[in-house]
Amino acid sequence: MFTRMNSPTYDERSLSTPRTLNCCQSLGQWLNIGAIGILSAVSAMLFIQLQAVSLRVSSNQSQINALKSQIESSANEIEVQVEKQRDFTVINMAGTFTLLSCLITMFHMTAHLRKMNQPFVQRKIIAILWMSPVYALTSFLSLTLPSGEPYLAIVKDFYESYVIYQFLSFLIAVLGRGDRNAVVMKLVRHAGHLKPPYKCLNCLFHPPPQESDEALANAVLLECQVLAMQFVFFRPATAILRFILEAGGSSGGGDNGDDNQWAYFYSPQFFVMMVQNVSVFLAFGGLLKFYHAVRDDLSWCQPFAKFLTIKGVVFMTFWQGLVINVIFHANENNADNESDDDATMSDSTSSTFTSASSIQNILICMEMLFFSVAHWCVFPAEEWEDGYKARVMSSPGFGFQDFASDVNLIIDSGKRSMQARREEKLRKSDDCATVDDFDGATQATAPSYLSTSVINGVEDELDVNESFV
Repeated sequence: MFTRMNSPTYDERSLSTPRTLNCCQSLGQWLNIGAIGILSAVSAMLFIQLQAVSLRVSSNQSQINALKSQIESSANEIEVQVEKQRDFTVINMAGTFTLLSCLITMFHMTAHLRKMNQPFVQRKIIAILWMSPVYALTSFLSLTLPSGEPYLAIVKDFYESYVIYQFLSFLIAVLGRGDRNAVVMKLVRHAGHLKPPYKCLNCLFHPPPQESDEALANAVLLECQVLAMQFVFFRPATAILRFILEAGGSSGGGDNGDDNQWAYFYSPQFFVMMVQNVSVFLAFGGLLKFYHAVRDDLSWCQPFAKFLTIKGVVFMTFWQGLVINVIFHANENNADNESDDDATMSDSTSSTFTSASSIQNILICMEMLFFSVAHWCVFPAEEWEDGYKARVMSSPGFGFQDFASDVNLIIDSGKRSMQARREEKLRKSDDCATVDDFDGATQATAPSYLSTSVINGVEDELDVNESFV
């Protein structure tokens, strides 16, 4: 063993093995270092590229967001411009109808001013004719100046009540030709049909209505005037009170709870509405009482048609506004079931003139044009000229009645022609029978010495007469 260890072969092998291991270890270390360096370089490059991509993506995202916001702002601006254009179109349309209504009414008024034959009557007519321009102008100004709509509504309500009283004054002026005593005397003739006035108004009557028919007629006339006049004062007062209540925050309703669903019926607005309705009932009661008493004396001027053109404005606008409010409240209840986002979007894109009051004002502006034309027809200036005769307006149609009369004329002509031909045939048949009878009698009574030529001559003469007939 000692000899093997001291042998040269053993020493070389023992010395070369550690060197080889060292070389392998150093090589492995360098390889590891190189691999780590390469991986680090690759990782650094990937990180740099990733950062560059992320920067590029963030830059593109910011551009996308900027472009998106720009598109949204442009879309909003376009929607706003469209809504403004639509609102401008609505204002133009309402203004056009208002202008036409005012022009027609002004021309109608100038016709009465040029032919002021009965000033005590035509002054009342001119006051009534102002109704269409007042309604149209207040509605148009409510569209252009929404903040002034409550004040304009007060003006509208006041003139409505004033026109009702002016119509009663118009009937009194027509009946008495400006003389109140003449109206009383005409009422005296209908004293048997007059209802006694309200007892609560007895303090206004002198002499008392129980004294005579003339006193009763005077009391009834004064009662009708009082009942119509109170509406002139109560209607603006209730309109002002209602405006004050709404401005003070009293909406007339309760909370959203079920316990307060009947809150409106004990709110101040409900009592104001009840007072207003009672006032309207009394005013029209007095007006109808006077009309029923003297309708025969006023039939020549068609007072009922005039009354319809006046009260038609009031009733039509009232019920129209009521229907529009009901529809809008139903839509609001349906909108409550939708999401808040949808409601916000609808609010942001809604037009200025999509509220119930705005639509009501637009319709009034359009309708006053037709009422101004109706006033032109039922309040003609020629009606108050001397010797005026009421003209009967023929109803419009398609001319079917004239066409039917022409058809009947042709049918009757055909019937008469057929009857004439039938009578002609009957007459010819009678003539032929007469000729035959004459021939038979001639042959029976003719002497034998008459020649056949004579008989033939008679037959020829009869043929000529028959042909002539």
